[in-house]
Amino acid sequence: MDLVSVIIPAYEVEQYLDRCVRSVVSQSYPHLEIILVDDGGTDRCPAMCDAWANKDSRIQVIHKPNGGLSSARNAGLDVATGEFIAFVDSDDYVEPDYIATMIDAAQKNHADFVMCSVFHEDADGNTVEQTAPVHRKEYAPITDTLRTCSGMDCMRQRGDENGMDNVVAWNKLYRRQLWDDLRYPLGKLHEDEFITYRILGRVSTAVLLPDRLYHYVEHAGSIMHADYTLRSLDLIEALIGKVRFLLDKGAVDLVPVFFSQLKDSIYKSRQLDWSNPQVHERLKTLFRLFRTIPWSTIRYLPLKDRVNYIGTWTCPFLFWGCKTYGEKGAVKGDAR
Repeated sequence: MDLVSVIIPAYEVEQYLDRCVRSVVSQSYPHLEIILVDDGGTDRCPAMCDAWANKDSRIQVIHKPNGGLSSARNAGLDVATGEFIAFVDSDDYVEPDYIATMIDAAQKNHADFVMCSVFHEDADGNTVEQTAPVHRKEYAPITDTLRTCSGMDCMRQRGDENGMDNVVAWNKLYRRQLWDDLRYPLGKLHEDEFITYRILGRVSTAVLLPDRLYHYVEHAGSIMHADYTLRSLDLIEALIGKVRFLLDKGAVDLVPVFFSQLKDSIYKSRQLDWSNPQVHERLKTLFRLFRTIPWSTIRYLPLKDRVNYIGTWTCPFLFWGCKTYGEKGAVKGDAR
């Protein structure tokens, strides 16, 4: 029976932690190594982690100074000894067969990566997709039936939906070797966007499951509801890396999809004041990084995105400034 290391970072989540840990220790698959990473919380989480370790010998606790989610996940990865790795966020919880279903799929299909479907809930336990607009595809199961594919094909099957379930660390089972020399980037927002595509690039066989086994709980303070800040620009950096990675892998059919996401992320950054010195300097760095996307990329893009590529590569501040001015003018014209 393969050992599965379940990594649970914990920081300022005392009202949710017991539910999360209880759902993991109650798994029908018993051969677990449960790693609770106390990321320097000032609430009751450190003591709660220790209390759980006293109840269940499979639990070990790492107490560390606060370093953020990437640092906490990395600390768990550094000590994990299981053949497989799973992540559970401490304000979420999982179905009793979360691990058993995924490990069974991995073993039967000789896979090194398994991804399950997700329940999206609000803090009161209401299913979010019941009130979501019809076009919110990210709330649908990731597949209608069990599928096997390569890691790159996994991105192909889900890339056009721009769903969070494909990118996040949780709702997945990883063979531990996938993490050799890979760790989450410290201090970055959207840390999953920096690493998941690199993991998928290493996956020979992935399994996609229709079973909803993970409960993602949306809170008012979660990243999807948070204000756009300087740190939000990290997503642009991550997507530049993803586009370059796809080009290096020869997955040119995916380039238009993820370049479009990159373009949209730059567009969204206009919520910030680009004349602010900190914002301006960060954008200058990002636009220099954008120029590392080779000029030959243009051949894979539709006409509209070719224009966005050329404008962003050559004179980004002027180009996006003109787009903003033009759109404001069009709105005023419509109003008249």
